[in-house]
Amino acid sequence: MCVRAVQMRGVDTSIFQFDFDLTFCAFFLSPDLTIYGRYGSRKDATDTQFNIEAFKTAMSRALDIHKGFPANKAALAPKTGKAYEWKLPETMPSLEQMFRNPNFPKGCIHCHHVWRGVRRSMLMEKKPLPANLLYTYPMPDAIGMTVDPASGIKVSAVAAGTPAAKAGVLPGDTLEVINGQPIVSIADVQWILQNSPDAASLKIEVTRGAERKTLTATLAGEWRKAADFTWRTSCGDLRLGMLMIAMSDDERKTAGIKAGGLKVKNVYKNGAATNAGFQNGDLVIGVNGQPMQATEAEFLAYVRQKLTLGAKLKLTIVRGGKRQDIQVDVP
Repeated sequence: MCVRAVQMRGVDTSIFQFDFDLTFCAFFLSPDLTIYGRYGSRKDATDTQFNIEAFKTAMSRALDIHKGFPANKAALAPKTGKAYEWKLPETMPSLEQMFRNPNFPKGCIHCHHVWRGVRRSMLMEKKPLPANLLYTYPMPDAIGMTVDPASGIKVSAVAAGTPAAKAGVLPGDTLEVINGQPIVSIADVQWILQNSPDAASLKIEVTRGAERKTLTATLAGEWRKAADFTWRTSCGDLRLGMLMIAMSDDERKTAGIKAGGLKVKNVYKNGAATNAGFQNGDLVIGVNGQPMQATEAEFLAYVRQKLTLGAKLKLTIVRGGKRQDIQVDVP
């Protein structure tokens, strides 16, 4: 039976957890809501990774898993995540507050709103965001293996020196199982990475020719940060009311710096940045007395992991050749 959900109001997030910045996601479920697998991945703003053949492969693999159900139910248990504190999106404190605003549409809770619900409800409790709520749903590239979107399960490239390379994964390998979970698509790999600790071991079972091999990839350090999260629609709520981009070399020269720095590309109407006095074109060279980060993702990670809502943030800018400090309250 096929069921289509077009918005997130009333959706049980204790079951339906996925990358909420997607435009399409499919779940393959048993009648008791055991998850066989997921389909739907997005690499950046333009590369959605969707492919009909890969979708067919995912459905075929899900049917194979179903044939073994319920004997394989224990292996499928990790495909259901730890429940959020709030089961329904409309009960998340920040979303309930947002939809009380008379200027906000009362109808659809979009998928990306759920990230706001999870993140901002945590921020409202003065808690910093963990890395997996910023660098959400890493692609397999984050550990060094590129999976062909046309198959959804076959490794097309492995980057030297990465966890996948050190584990012995090779181009042409077909992903079968990771940490005991059967793989039906790239989204299943992302799910496992999303829910892995920053330091972890992944047992990767692959088919290589006629052989089945079990490999071990060791995750450590800041592997999640390989991906840029600023393309995501949900990132808008992490910003300070303005979009910033990396400076050009000429802009750094104008600002009097050799590295780093961000340029204000767009100040949003009625946001914290507008109220603080930022303008389009401002060159931001310092944050709280330290050099400004080189990417917007690095800056936002600093703000959302080191500071709390309402904290005073001093940004040093260059405007019209002159330096000045602007203070903004973290929204």
